[in-house]
Amino acid sequence: MNRILKAALYACLIAPLVTACGDDDDDDDDKPPAAPTLGAAIDRMGRPAINTALNNTFAADATAAGTAKDNYNKAAVTAWSGNSTEFAKNLAILDGLDTNCGNQLLAGTTATAGRYNGLAGVLADDKLWVNTASATCGQYLAVEANATGVVVNTDCGGRTLTYDVIDTSYSVLAAGALMGVGDDIGSDTDGAQSNTAFPFLLAPR
Repeated sequence: MNRILKAALYACLIAPLVTACGDDDDDDDDKPPAAPTLGAAIDRMGRPAINTALNNTFAADATAAGTAKDNYNKAAVTAWSGNSTEFAKNLAILDGLDTNCGNQLLAGTTATAGRYNGLAGVLADDKLWVNTASATCGQYLAVEANATGVVVNTDCGGRTLTYDVIDTSYSVLAAGALMGVGDDIGSDTDGAQSNTAFPFLLAPR
């Protein structure tokens, strides 16, 4: 009887181990899940504030302006890049902020139709360009500036956490330079984000 009890106990103890060590080649549990199906685009943030600054910025109908901005965010980049008339119109207004019309980045030298089409096309495309051959990253829109001959450089460009993209955007739109016009909003005084040390952003407060 003792041998029967011992055999039963042994069977109960060893059974889970046998199951756990079994061949699971056909088990789908170890496979990574399928990639999720992406929904409709709701926002584009390649270049912050461009949609706000150049898309129906001065429209009298706030509802229509909001709809236009939403449509820009939802549209495919290639679908919008050839439709930069709205951007060009508002670029003309912003070019006069420093009371010097024509000094905006890529602006035509004469006050004729199409004067602002160059920059309008670049900004409406809303892509971040990166020079992957460079390990120096210190200037927002550096690649675009180099490609258009505004400022010759070898910076990686792109958009790091330490770039003040709004100041650069104001400078490009108002004065045709990569710096010089600011929003008078400085960095947080309780720490600094990092481009190299994980988790990169400051801890939540």
